[in-house]
Amino acid sequence: MLTILANSWAESGKSVYVISIDGTQEDFFKLSESVHHIVLDVRGPSISLFKLNGLYMTIKRVLAIRGAIKKLSPDIVIAFMGVVNILTILATVKINTRVVISERNDPALQSLGFGWDRLRRYLYRYADLVSANTNAALKTMRDYVPEHKLVFVPNPMTDFEKQMGDAGDNKQLLAVGSLRYQKAYDVLLKACAVVFKEEPEWRLTIVGNGELWVELHALAEQLEINDKITWAGRVEPYTHYQNAQVFLLPSRHEGTPNVLLEAMTHGLPAIVTDASPGPLEYVKHEETGLVVPVEDPELLARAMLRLIGDECLRKRLGAKAVECVDNNRVVKALPKWEQVIGII
Repeated sequence: MLTILANSWAESGKSVYVISIDGTQEDFFKLSESVHHIVLDVRGPSISLFKLNGLYMTIKRVLAIRGAIKKLSPDIVIAFMGVVNILTILATVKINTRVVISERNDPALQSLGFGWDRLRRYLYRYADLVSANTNAALKTMRDYVPEHKLVFVPNPMTDFEKQMGDAGDNKQLLAVGSLRYQKAYDVLLKACAVVFKEEPEWRLTIVGNGELWVELHALAEQLEINDKITWAGRVEPYTHYQNAQVFLLPSRHEGTPNVLLEAMTHGLPAIVTDASPGPLEYVKHEETGLVVPVEDPELLARAMLRLIGDECLRKRLGAKAVECVDNNRVVKALPKWEQVIGII
């Protein structure tokens, strides 16, 4: 989302700088050549805020960010995600610039760790504007941020050239996201074990990498379904959207995941869990997708089998999904961002 905003603004003639706290080793999304990229490369542990090494790295990062911002003297600074939001607020104390922070998850569901959670509750109020991509997150933050500073802005989505039915007869289920506990791929694999017994011609593609790679592969082997799974790794997902018939989001908690909006933009019917309000602002049960209880592989499997067996339902939900995310198209979302944050 950051790259979409930065690239769009830079290509429209605005002067845009992106400051990366870490190095470029993990860079994935490409910035336009019109965007000025500043790499601070201030790496090191900072998760344990009150341990000496974590405290040292936190101070080091704050000072590095502050130095970069003072040198640029920008009109607006926009920070993304919880810890970076906190670091940016600290780094801009007594700097004459407008600070907008962007909360990408629901703080009620995502803990940053005890120290960071406390700082979030105390410091967010000092930003000039606190944006979020779900109404649930805004509701949570009303407890510690003045309401006049809270604002909803949609995730901007690149316009894709998508023809309904491009997937043809591909019998593909798709999940996109990092391999970590939050995403509940263990639940998904157990559901797939049920599905593949009834629909052996179907396959699952998982796009993403992460800390549970070994454990999830072992579970797939244990369930005897690993030969039905394509572990695509960390790659561009757009070809996979084109080739899939159903999108799966079994997460234990989410904000408003871009991958869900991308899948809906491609006309994919989605199955999501009821764990978080963010996805449910887009996926309405039986209207734009299907909703199942979190942590329930049996009911997830039943929903998957329902879509697998009903092509008409897949097409109806997919068409409604495209309509639902129309306001997230960059041509519509970008002006809302500009109006909210004060770009003229």
